[in-house]
Amino acid sequence: MGYYLLDTDAVIDYLAGIPASVSLIQSLHNRGEYLCVSDVVIAEVYAGLRPQHRVVARKLLMSCSFLSTGPEDAQQAGEWRYKNARRGITLSTTDVLVAATAHAHQATIVTGNVDDYPMDEVSLFPLPRVKL
Repeated sequence: MGYYLLDTDAVIDYLAGIPASVSLIQSLHNRGEYLCVSDVVIAEVYAGLRPQHRVVARKLLMSCSFLSTGPEDAQQAGEWRYKNARRGITLSTTDVLVAATAHAHQATIVTGNVDDYPMDEVSLFPLPRVKL
């Protein structure tokens, strides 16, 4: 069994009932994989969540394992952002924090935004809607 950190867009797809994303997340759960979220993902979900959807969102998010972001992970995130900026790649602080948290916990990021995670050290599981 592995750890799968749901990126914000994966949670949003699930809550919106996007069939392919719902099926993927349910299949990971049914296989016995650990579905996880982080502080950044929870904050981003709630930042765009309408009040009438909060009960359903809370149920989903609280059913997932929580991966904490430690000081070393925050440092790694900053280093990845710095390194990529020098290569002309602008990454958001939230994305590098998600990546560093996943990396620290040896989790695979489930995301539709694969371009947001150019780090070789990070494992990605693209949502089915992603065209590679």
